[in-house]
Amino acid sequence: MTHPFARHLHHLGPAMPTPARAEFLRAPLGAALGIGVCALLALVLPVKLVAPLGATAFLIFAVPNAPLAQPWSAIVGNTVAAAAALAVVAVAPPALAPMLAIGAAILAMMLARALHPPGGAVALLLALDPSISASGPAAALLAVSLPTAALVLAGTLFNRATGRVFPFRQPDTAPEQPRLGLSTGELAALIERYNQGANNGVADLGRLLAAAEAEAARYRFRGVTCGDVMTTHLITATPDMPLD
Repeated sequence: MTHPFARHLHHLGPAMPTPARAEFLRAPLGAALGIGVCALLALVLPVKLVAPLGATAFLIFAVPNAPLAQPWSAIVGNTVAAAAALAVVAVAPPALAPMLAIGAAILAMMLARALHPPGGAVALLLALDPSISASGPAAALLAVSLPTAALVLAGTLFNRATGRVFPFRQPDTAPEQPRLGLSTGELAALIERYNQGANNGVADLGRLLAAAEAEAARYRFRGVTCGDVMTTHLITATPDMPLD
């Protein structure tokens, strides 16, 4: 019998499977190139390379299928988070600004349906480093949104060139292919019911269920095809054949 302490330690272990071998090269290389694009942008435009872009690069290149990594989530999420943080910093005492900026940023991203974890880092950075917004709110917003858009563009080109789909298709454009008798709309309702919208997209869930159905069929029939069980000498009837 496994000791209870050992079971607790097991829950502290890795929760994710080992990535595919190709990902060990593809994702780090893509993220490095994406940040390189942002660095070049910072050389030619009056924008700074801010730390939260590293987290955005991670999402776009390491988990490009995740809803949190999609263009709307990335660009709008970082932008509205920055706007909310700037509004808080303008009126809140410095001691309260960091906590209020984080709360306001998350609320703004939720309202915009643009949850993006690096947006929280953007808000905290703006609350802790007034020098970023010293040039004015517009410049601060540009310093966040423009490099994020560049990362999204770089991610689109790199991911598609290396066999990953990005941006991932949205639920309203996914094909109406029933999975276990469920339509795309019903899959979306399931995701909403279990509060998994930030983790799984409808298309992802549909692909997983389709793969599970195919795997279950292979296991159930063990390679038996329709041709193996159907009658080979068919009894046929023509339209002019008498009923008797």
